[in-house]
Amino acid sequence: MELLNIYTIIALVVFLIGLTIHLSRWAKAATFKRRPRGVTKEFNGGPEHMGFFAGVKAVLFDPITHFYRKANPAWNRGYMLYHIAIVTKSVGYAIAALLMAYHITLGNAVPDVGTHTETSFNYAPGNVAAMIFGSGEEMPAHFLFGDTLGTFYVYLTGAALVLAVVGNLHMVYTVLRNRGASAVVHDVDRAARGLRTSGRPKWDRVAVRLIIFAIIWVDILSRLHIAEGLVFIHAGLGMTLLLIFPFTYLFHMVYNVIALLYSTRRRMVRTVA
Repeated sequence: MELLNIYTIIALVVFLIGLTIHLSRWAKAATFKRRPRGVTKEFNGGPEHMGFFAGVKAVLFDPITHFYRKANPAWNRGYMLYHIAIVTKSVGYAIAALLMAYHITLGNAVPDVGTHTETSFNYAPGNVAAMIFGSGEEMPAHFLFGDTLGTFYVYLTGAALVLAVVGNLHMVYTVLRNRGASAVVHDVDRAARGLRTSGRPKWDRVAVRLIIFAIIWVDILSRLHIAEGLVFIHAGLGMTLLLIFPFTYLFHMVYNVIALLYSTRRRMVRTVA
């Protein structure tokens, strides 16, 4: 527990420093007004401007339906299943963190995960991290969400865990075989028939996939009560992801919201075909 307390603080500090560096770069770029001009007005027969929702669809779904689903079916299946699971779990973790912050701010009693005590004032970083990352287990779920919602949350995250296992198996398989997101292993269309290319192995994708793979299985074993203390290993792996978050492709989880707005605007005015 003491080691997790120290590690949690280090991970949070590094995470905040990295996040600040990234977002400060975006904020600096955002201070310069750049408006996409779109198609030249004098261009005869140019494409009509897109609506907002059509632009969002073009950014989020068209690359999947036009390329990934055809070029790399295994990666595409894993990507879709995994992201359904990770969005569900991430939203749950975020809500659990807010609820823990609420209880700590008010000075309320919280459970002690290490001693399985339902009422304590253990606000140590390690215990807080275990409550958040272990929020899918019975005691944390019922404390944070109440009896009815807590039971629903346990089953919901259990279903997400199944999707995460299947999806991540697909993705680990493709990454380790160098057939990740950028690989073309099937025909995209008639013009590109027979065209094949390997993916580009990147240390961060391999490392993140393996860490998440470990998190999923530790979560499963913890729910099955195979051994004591697995929730702390789960929390430690979760804090490891937080630690490397700003320095790997995981940062897209924050930046995607910003990128979506810019990309959609460019699509709407047909800056991108």
